[in-house]
Amino acid sequence: MSRPRPAASSRAEAPPSLHWQIAWRHLRAGDRPPSWAWPAVGLALYLLVVGGGFVLYALYGFSPVEAGLPERVALDSSLVGLGFDPTTDLPPPAQAYFGVLGAITLLLGAGLLLGAVLSLVFTLLATVITVSVMLGCMALVVVLSLMTGLELELRDKILGQRAHIRVASADGRPFADYRDLAKAIADKPGILGASPYLQGEVMVRSGFQRQGGILLGIDPELHRSVSNLPDIMREGDYEFLSHPEKIPESEFGFEITPVEPPPAQADADAPKEGQGATALPHVTGAEGHVPEDKPQLVDDDPDEGWEDPEVEIPALRKKGALPPAKAEKPDVVKPMGVPTSPAAAIPTMPRSPFGVVSVGDEDEGWEDPEVEIGKLRAAGKLAPAQPEAAPEPEPAPEVVTELETPTDKPLVDGLLIGAEKAKELAARTGDQVQLITPIGRMTPAGRIPGVMAVRIAGVFDADHYDYDRWLVYASLPVAQAFLRAGDRVTGLEVKVDDIEQLDVRKQEVQDAVDAAGRDDLLVQDWQELNRSLFSAMALEKIAVFVALLCVILVASFGILGSNLMSVIEKSKEIAILKTMGCTDSLIQRIFISEGLCLGILGGILGIATGIGLCGLLDRFGLPLSGSLQSFEQLPVAIDAFEVVLVGVSSLVIVWLSSLYPARIASRMRPVDALRQAER
Repeated sequence: MSRPRPAASSRAEAPPSLHWQIAWRHLRAGDRPPSWAWPAVGLALYLLVVGGGFVLYALYGFSPVEAGLPERVALDSSLVGLGFDPTTDLPPPAQAYFGVLGAITLLLGAGLLLGAVLSLVFTLLATVITVSVMLGCMALVVVLSLMTGLELELRDKILGQRAHIRVASADGRPFADYRDLAKAIADKPGILGASPYLQGEVMVRSGFQRQGGILLGIDPELHRSVSNLPDIMREGDYEFLSHPEKIPESEFGFEITPVEPPPAQADADAPKEGQGATALPHVTGAEGHVPEDKPQLVDDDPDEGWEDPEVEIPALRKKGALPPAKAEKPDVVKPMGVPTSPAAAIPTMPRSPFGVVSVGDEDEGWEDPEVEIGKLRAAGKLAPAQPEAAPEPEPAPEVVTELETPTDKPLVDGLLIGAEKAKELAARTGDQVQLITPIGRMTPAGRIPGVMAVRIAGVFDADHYDYDRWLVYASLPVAQAFLRAGDRVTGLEVKVDDIEQLDVRKQEVQDAVDAAGRDDLLVQDWQELNRSLFSAMALEKIAVFVALLCVILVASFGILGSNLMSVIEKSKEIAILKTMGCTDSLIQRIFISEGLCLGILGGILGIATGIGLCGLLDRFGLPLSGSLQSFEQLPVAIDAFEVVLVGVSSLVIVWLSSLYPARIASRMRPVDALRQAER
């Protein structure tokens, strides 16, 4: 009776792959596969052939010339300007539908073929579990790759428009003495360039629409080294910022007419000669340049824009903007101390529309400012008049006539706007628009917003809605004059050579700032500036990963039920193995191996299918625009770490789902197993 001991020891010397072999035999379908397996294989092959034919026909089986396509599309010259060739890039609608139908047919045929082949090898339950694990892994790989690609594409768009590192004051105010600092930063190793910029909120007005925007004043030459703006120009030219005289004329010849001020403030609000629609004394709306012989005006000047009424009122009366002065009536003037009775002057007392009693003559009580201001200044009650500026040249009408001639039009500065902004304003290269800012000049009627006339020098397409919708670029001197910033900038943009060494490059920039003694400046990289955005994307990726992992979790419950059924069905074999000397650990490893076989096979198939779908999406894209003729490529980036994480996660879930059935099978007594098998 002590003979089974050697048997157990000999069994322990069995090869380690014994439990894998037994598990594989338990999962096999046997010598008789299902009757529907081979017909399913034939149907799958038929679908693959038909779908492949549809796809080939959609790709190579049409002639755009025969379809009459160039005549329909050649009217839109903007598509050709973007590198779009209607003879090769746009199939007819019918064949686009064939392409989509062929892709769907190929997917159905591939899925059916996979299920039929698995049913020839495994049992039906094992096939269903394997397909479930495969679908879960495939979904995880595709979705994570799409989200990673979206994150990388967003990062590239941000770093393309805005630089890697930003140097700005801690309180966000503009600062001066930036040129030497920019040069010191650009001379650091690993720094590709440093460009100053001035930022401010403005409103852009065209003849059709008004839209808000963010004005960025840049140095075109320096900004080229930190941004890809010259490479994403869709219309116009980046060089037009430096050379506005090269901006082509608008095809429609449209120009914005400045809004005429009220008659009472005509001279106070009227722009000087050569200023066009500009309300700033130091910015010419027609030319847009800061006059070199005039000093910069600052915001804290209390007399900014003040015009002496004693001088301006006669000028307005001469132009006819104000009524002429009334002649003085010496007999109306009463001696001091003698009361005047209104009732004695007129028998009735009619009231004005404003509820004020009208007494005698309608002009009674009116004091002409032209007369009274001189009297008050002579009495010392008002400050003396400021020295009158040099009079404007008389031939003003002749200047206006010359400005209206197309050949002698004054120079207007250029502005770069985004594609979305161009759509909203209905503006193209050469069109004239207006920039409006609350920072204006002080007049007797209050502060008037600043307005400057500019022309569209170009339209850029960053493929980023926020940038294309909000950002507008102008040359730095024009922006400084328009925003009344003087010789100050909002910050410096710095671009590095290697984004992977961003921390090292940031420290070098910080050293340059410290060496310049600028403790008021703050150095931040693009990750800190966009921390909230990328943190939200990371949390979204984690949430999607957990949600799709539930698909594999559902498949693991199938493995749990399959192993439990296998324990009940194979109770007789379990009893025989135990009577032959198999240990409990060997029985446990057999059932765990069954679950791992399905998990490993499903994970490999799912990861391979997911990578293949990512390649197809990257190559062909999806019709996301609502038209089957327009396939938009999706940003796909396969991360090896994420792929390994998906495979490991699926194996862990499958292994955990196999532990409980394996433990029950290992603790089953041979006698109980035989009794259960006889029932």
